[in-house]
Amino acid sequence: MEGTASYAPAITYISENTPSCEFMLVDIGCSGGINPVWRSLGDRLRALAIDGNIAEIERLQRMESHPGVQYLAGLASLGPDHPFSRKRQGQPYWTRSPWDRLSVVRSIEIMKSGQPQSTSEMVAANRWSEMALAEQVIVVPDLLRERGITSVDFLKIDVDGADFDILNSFDVAFDAMGVLGVGIEVNYFGSASETDNTFHNVDRFMKARGFELFSVSARRYSMAALPSRYVWWLPAASETGRLLQGDAIYIRDLGSQEYSAFSAQLPVEKLFNLICLFSVFNLPDCAAEIVLHFRDRLEPRCNPAHLLDLLAQQVQKVRHNALSYQDYLRRFELNDPMFFAPRSS
Repeated sequence: MEGTASYAPAITYISENTPSCEFMLVDIGCSGGINPVWRSLGDRLRALAIDGNIAEIERLQRMESHPGVQYLAGLASLGPDHPFSRKRQGQPYWTRSPWDRLSVVRSIEIMKSGQPQSTSEMVAANRWSEMALAEQVIVVPDLLRERGITSVDFLKIDVDGADFDILNSFDVAFDAMGVLGVGIEVNYFGSASETDNTFHNVDRFMKARGFELFSVSARRYSMAALPSRYVWWLPAASETGRLLQGDAIYIRDLGSQEYSAFSAQLPVEKLFNLICLFSVFNLPDCAAEIVLHFRDRLEPRCNPAHLLDLLAQQVQKVRHNALSYQDYLRRFELNDPMFFAPRSS
C-alpha cells in the first residue's frame, strides 16, 4: 500500500505500554512481503499473509523471522452461494480495461523474448500469471474463523482481479471481527455495472459499512502508442499516461459522534490499534483526534499528553527539537506563518 509513514513514534510508545495488545493484519496478495511499516508494531504484530504464487510464499516463509507472521499459499475468492457471486455470475471482474494497449504490456513482451528470468524477476515484471499458482481456493473470513481468529485490525487486498469479490466476502465480518481499516487496490476504469471491480463500486460498498475514505493514490500508465518513462525500475506505473489504478485506504471514523455506538462496544485495545493505524498511514492528526476523544479510556494504559506530543512530532516530521503538542496548537491559534506556504513572488 502507498502512503505509509516513514516516521511514526507513537506506534513504538503504544507497543511499549500495551505489549499484550495484539494487532492483527490480514494481507491478501502479499507478493513481495508485508509492508515493512507493520514491523514497527514489534511483538504485538500478528499477520496472516496470503498469495496464490506458490514460489513467492515459499520464499517469504524462508526469509520470515517474526514468529507472529504466517504465510499461506491459496487463491482468495468468494463462496459460490454468496449473493454477490450470484449477481456477478458469468461477468468478468472488470470491463473497459485498456491493459492490452498499455506500454507495460509491450515491455513485458520484450522481456519475455530475452534471457530466462528468476522467480523474483518474474514477480517484479508482473509476470505472476505465468508462475505456478496454488490450487486451494480460500474464503478468507471462513478461514479466519476456522483458525480461531475473531478480531482483525487491518485488511489489505491486492490480487489484480478478484479484489472486489474478496471485499464482498467480508460484508458481515467487518462488524463481527471489529475491522478498523481496509486498504485495497482500486481501478479507475470500468463501466457503470454494480459488479465491476471499480473505485466507485468499492467506495459505495465501504461507505455503506461504516468506513470513510482517508487516503487514495493515483498511478498512471502510458499507452504503447507513446511510452512514458516508468516510475520504478520495473514495467508498471509511468510518469505520464492515463489514470489507471491506485490504493484506497478506508478507516473507521471513530472521532465522529455518528459512530459512537460502534466505538462504545470496542475494547480499549482497539482504540490503541486505531491510533497506530492512523499513524501508519501518516494521519497523525486523525490519531490525535482519537486520543482526545477517548482520553479517559486510554489514560489508565498510557500518558495521553505524551502520546499527543509524539503525534505532533510526526506531523512536524522531526525527531528532535519538535514543538510539543500544546506549543504546536498555540502556534496555530496565533496564525503562525509556519502553517502557511510562502507567498510566491
